[in-house]
Amino acid sequence: MKRVAISLMCMIVLLFGATGCSQLAQEVKQTADDLYAAKVEFVGDNAAVHALIEKTGLGKIKEYTIQLETSQEPYGLIINIAQKDGSFDESDFVPSAIELLGLIKNLDYVEVNNGDEQFKMTTEEASALIDENVKNLGESKDKLKSIIEEITNK
Repeated sequence: MKRVAISLMCMIVLLFGATGCSQLAQEVKQTADDLYAAKVEFVGDNAAVHALIEKTGLGKIKEYTIQLETSQEPYGLIINIAQKDGSFDESDFVPSAIELLGLIKNLDYVEVNNGDEQFKMTTEEASALIDENVKNLGESKDKLKSIIEEITNK
């Protein structure tokens, strides 16, 4: 009787574990599909850049404005957070910055400011973090999916 109960418990744990992994894999695939569909050719396309920011998760910041540096290279995206809530953790911005740098074809850097603190990432820094050219993310949905899996599992 004890063996049956233990076997049953193990099967339940495996079932829930497999379901959770499957659900996470589906969420990553959906995120990759959504981001890939929203990729942007030029950082000067304000509406498209804003829509991509929302899809990366930086849109969870309640109030922000964006500033596009497009007059000369390096081209940049500056996100100015309006509300200072006391929590400015750079690690919160890394995944979104990597996605933005990979999915906006001519973007060279992303900067996030809250008035007191600043986070900045360049294409070179993002490429070093993922061990390949970050611009490859915009060329392959599968590559984007694998990088999303990698940066969300860190």
